[in-house]
Amino acid sequence: MAENINDIIGRTPHGGTAMLPSGEFEGPVYITKPLRVVGNNTTLWAKRGSIIEITAPSVTIEGLRAELTEDDAHTPAVVTKFPAAVRDVEVYGAVRGFGREDGIFDIPRTLDLGEFAAESENTYVMTVNVPADAELICSTQGVRVAPQHIPAGRNDVTITVSGIGTQMFLYAELLVKTQFTRRIYITGRPKTDAAKAEMLRIYTAPERSESEILPNAEQTSVHTDIVSISTPAPVYDMPLLEMKKGQRVSLYQYIGGRCSLSFSCVKPSDIDIDPYLFLLDDSERSLGDRGLVFFGNEISEHEEACYFPNDGHIEIDFEKIDYRVHKITVAYSIYAGDASKNFSRVQLPKISISADGRERISFTMDGLSDETTVVAVEIYRYKGEWKLSAVGAGYRDGMARLCNRYGIDVEE
Repeated sequence: MAENINDIIGRTPHGGTAMLPSGEFEGPVYITKPLRVVGNNTTLWAKRGSIIEITAPSVTIEGLRAELTEDDAHTPAVVTKFPAAVRDVEVYGAVRGFGREDGIFDIPRTLDLGEFAAESENTYVMTVNVPADAELICSTQGVRVAPQHIPAGRNDVTITVSGIGTQMFLYAELLVKTQFTRRIYITGRPKTDAAKAEMLRIYTAPERSESEILPNAEQTSVHTDIVSISTPAPVYDMPLLEMKKGQRVSLYQYIGGRCSLSFSCVKPSDIDIDPYLFLLDDSERSLGDRGLVFFGNEISEHEEACYFPNDGHIEIDFEKIDYRVHKITVAYSIYAGDASKNFSRVQLPKISISADGRERISFTMDGLSDETTVVAVEIYRYKGEWKLSAVGAGYRDGMARLCNRYGIDVEE
């Protein structure tokens, strides 16, 4: 089975290094936690839309190529929501979230010089638009480019070809290097009797105003220097989110890499309520019996979820989550065989999600009646990102029904 790049990234811990295999792999690829992602002659591609999406701070990508195969070069191929470091990354397509790189690059994909004089010096001119200062590099013998450094904006570039033997077909690669690298392929056919090219214009970028070429002030303020990837993921100073039934939210900005879930309510003394946490695969099946965390199994297999019987709270460490886990269901069940003991007798049932000692998200489950087991929330992967869904719905026939649904054999 071919490697899945998102699985490699998913099982790499926060602050770690995801080493990608060589070869070509279809995207999109999602980076949702602080990581160093290193390619090894790795090409990530997609027909359309973004190829790499970064939704976490402290990310470095290096040693890889991102290529759109059918969309045009102005479609964002690499997108980040946070400052990210870039090393030796080639792109065919636009980028978003990288400061000046976000502007418009009008450069050709290929330059066909046609037939040119084999024994003479041939000169060509192309006009390009670049939103950031760029270095031009061509290592092919007999091909020179001037100037080798161009400033942001509209520029004329001269390409000189000489000393190419008549037995050769010209093939050269011109690299346009900013934060990212973009590649222009140059081809041509030397002929003894061909006319000498003298400042022959072979490409002219569309006429654009400076404001069109360069990104706006908000974009250029993004700072993309390398930041530490060894520190824990930060939790942002977000106000308390009070969720409603059916609401969904991205978790990362609220809780970072770890969180604690606790339950509170007003209830009679003869009712005991216990938490149950299910670690589920992409088919919504439990990862074996150890995929259920509760008072009978306080720690999951990889220690990504722990139950604390002293006060009943559960902690989840997203850095340790098994890469096979696609959903985490958190349920609460009344411990009794008596159907009269149900959630109709429980007032203000509320789940609180905390990080760094502070409550970040709360969800009060309204409208419960004769249920004895309630699914409070679901935490699930969507396009590589952890999201939270406020469910607040349950079962009248208890925990056994829910266990059986997730592939855990329990007698009804």
